[in-house]
Amino acid sequence: MKAVLISIVSALGALVAATSTAGCIVVFVDEPEMPKAMLNK
Repeated sequence: MKAVLISIVSALGALVAATSTAGCIVVFVDEPEMPKAMLNK
């Protein structure tokens, strides 16, 4: 039972990480000015 729970949690963690990474890439592609503005601050 614990092994199943651990695998589910790991899968959720991987999914969240993949989603946030994809979101960062989309923002970077959509608004290339944003990271530069953040770097200048």
